[in-house]
Amino acid sequence: MDSFYRILGFGKNYSAAASAAVLFYVVYTLFQLAGIGMIIPVMDIILNNGSQFELSQDGSNQLMGLQYYINNIVNQGIFTYGSYGILWRACLISFGLFLAKNIFRYAALWQMASLRGGITAKLRQALHHKILKISPGKLSENRKGDLLARASSDVTEIEYGVLAGLEIIVREPLVIIGSLVILFSMSFSLTIFVLVIASIAALLLQLVSKKLKRKSNLAQSKLGMVLSALDESISGLRVIQAYQAESRQRRHFENNNNQAENTQISVFRRRDLASPISEIIGISTLLLILLYGGAQSLAGQGMTGAALIGFALFFYQLIPSFKSISNGLYNVQKGSAAAERLFEILDKEEDIKDPNNIVKGQSLKNGIESIEWDRVSLKYPDSNNFALENFTATINRGETVALVGPSGGGKTSLINLLIRAIDPSSGSVRLNGVPVLHQEEPSWPINEVRSVFSLVTQDSLVFHTTVSENISLGDPNPDKKRVIEAAVSSQAKSFIDDLPNGFQSVLKEGGASLSGGQMQRIALARAIYRGSNVLLLDEATSALDTENESRIQKALDAASANRTTIVVAHRLATIQKADRILVVDKGRLVESGSHSELILKSGLYSQLVKTQSFVD
Repeated sequence: MDSFYRILGFGKNYSAAASAAVLFYVVYTLFQLAGIGMIIPVMDIILNNGSQFELSQDGSNQLMGLQYYINNIVNQGIFTYGSYGILWRACLISFGLFLAKNIFRYAALWQMASLRGGITAKLRQALHHKILKISPGKLSENRKGDLLARASSDVTEIEYGVLAGLEIIVREPLVIIGSLVILFSMSFSLTIFVLVIASIAALLLQLVSKKLKRKSNLAQSKLGMVLSALDESISGLRVIQAYQAESRQRRHFENNNNQAENTQISVFRRRDLASPISEIIGISTLLLILLYGGAQSLAGQGMTGAALIGFALFFYQLIPSFKSISNGLYNVQKGSAAAERLFEILDKEEDIKDPNNIVKGQSLKNGIESIEWDRVSLKYPDSNNFALENFTATINRGETVALVGPSGGGKTSLINLLIRAIDPSSGSVRLNGVPVLHQEEPSWPINEVRSVFSLVTQDSLVFHTTVSENISLGDPNPDKKRVIEAAVSSQAKSFIDDLPNGFQSVLKEGGASLSGGQMQRIALARAIYRGSNVLLLDEATSALDTENESRIQKALDAASANRTTIVVAHRLATIQKADRILVVDKGRLVESGSHSELILKSGLYSQLVKTQSFVD
């Protein structure tokens, strides 16, 4: 139940709505009980053939005193308005009570809507905030689809299960308590008798439900096997046909389908039996109430016939209330399981945090003189091998350095370390000699580190907002003039002007309205607009065709001017332009030098060039 209480903690700002809902449900319950109680004098008028009642007050029972009071009013009404006159007035009052009951129920639901909607919104907001605070490496432990499921279906399950269950758990006990008070007041012995009979009936119904549930679960399992066999036939159709295995696959599917058919028929028959059994148990309970209560009434010891009917109505409203509470508790448990999955993400440690000891009196605003990987080793959480091992290299201001090597060698990991998308397992990354994170030495704060880098990746990301906001991403006070200048430098302005609203055009989610080259040029404009000291290019042209690559390359050359540039590349033309090439293999620096120097060494770089691992 810890998850349940944690969920309620998200509703602190809605305590007024919760209190109002409880108050409205109390009033709702009072009107509901009064509305049912009004049935008794109506039935009394009918059963008494419109005659006035013989009044005999019994002070031993408060409810009997109330009935005496009501009967006295009815007698006066019959004398004044006649039997029909008082009958329709009593019916009108009863209708008014039920109308008021439903008005207050809706008022309670109105308040609960604020609570339910507010809590679910805050849960999604908390999840999104958490995602922004943890490293991509740690986040990758959960697949994207799984995270989206937790933000959508799990939150929906919490809203339906926990919060809707909470509403039931608040409302129905009030109805149960109120009804039991009235029932015991009307007849203590009959109420005890009915509760015993009802408990036996509930036990019988539970046994039927359990058997039906077990069979339903088996039917779902068999249906899953059918769908699995169908999926196997669809996905493997070409192989099945090529090997002429249609008969085998047909028999396999029919066998599973026949098993599912037999199980499903059994479920249908048991389900169809449940309703008659429930009705028989229900009518038996009602008849026992009438038999026991009627015997007391005939003996002159019990309630009147109309009161006995009222007693039965009060009792029968207990059944759906108990059933609702049972379903509500089940839904709360089910929703709590979804909450645990959500809290699993919310409880993840925020592994990328500001260092405890922040460097004083220094700033990176004046530029980056040196970037250094100092004996850096890195092992990802889900791997047994090192992505980087004892890697040491230094890049000086204004250099263009290319990171090359076989796939999976650790090139992108070096980029991620610079922007603190992940932290090293050992060693340190240093900017101007100061570590970005160190346990003992004063280190740069996260915002200071990230402010000096502009990143362009292979998979250019555009956001569902205007072109202008995409380019000025991260700037709370965008400069429109700089946005246009960045678009010109990135070769993007020509196609932006062709969009319906130019720079104010809202891009579709995922950049669906743009080509790959256009998205890449917007990403590059974003990097240029940022105006950072260091440009990081992670396979920025790998997915482009020749025409788009030529445009992007011109833009990259312009963006790299007067900047330190680190480029992860597979294009030989890009690599050859670098001042220095760092060859990375299995997380280690194996070679360093210019293109011509590395060719002469006849090492890994030379082999990669000879085997055309780089595209010319």
